[in-house]
Amino acid sequence: MNVASQYLPLVAHHEAGHAVAAIVLHRQTFDDDRELPAFSSVSIYPDAGDGECGGVVEGTVFYSAQGFTSELKPIFENDMDRHFQRDDAIREIVACLAGPFADSAFEGYLDPRDMAMNASDGNEGSCDYADAKRIYGELRFLMPRRPDWGRIEDCTARLVLDHWSAIEALAAHLLVKHDLQFDEALTIVAPHLPPMPAATPPERHPQPA
Repeated sequence: MNVASQYLPLVAHHEAGHAVAAIVLHRQTFDDDRELPAFSSVSIYPDAGDGECGGVVEGTVFYSAQGFTSELKPIFENDMDRHFQRDDAIREIVACLAGPFADSAFEGYLDPRDMAMNASDGNEGSCDYADAKRIYGELRFLMPRRPDWGRIEDCTARLVLDHWSAIEALAAHLLVKHDLQFDEALTIVAPHLPPMPAATPPERHPQPA
């Protein structure tokens, strides 16, 4: 077994963490998984001869950093617009951190604080943390008082722990089939997630005679 293949299970859990988090967070807004998928595909890449392996979840974006500063502040159409942008920014941070936190859980760090510390130490300088920190910096322009970073880490840890069986199931399939489309991934994780709430039928009004 070469070095890259030794790390492939960790990579699989990392990408599965991102993917499962995207599905769970997406369900907070949408009541149909397939109408607007949380991502397009999730993949891992074994050693290609350079001793490295990696992975990616394609097409999952709740919020993109806008580069807001004291001089360039966001403009909201109304309070609801501000509310949506704030919530989407927090979801994007959690989705970014879920991969590194899944790494920590896979390595046996199951206490939320230990999980957060290990994830931070092992992923310092990574694009996951860079994106999460960049968006966290913009939260001060999206809400009167942004949540403490530790609170976001705690929410991420609990999401990973609460949905660990889904993450493990998806990671196991990624190790066999290295690329999964969204529908395939959803079929794998759905049995491990709480059922979607039943859609509320439209209210029917009696028709005049």
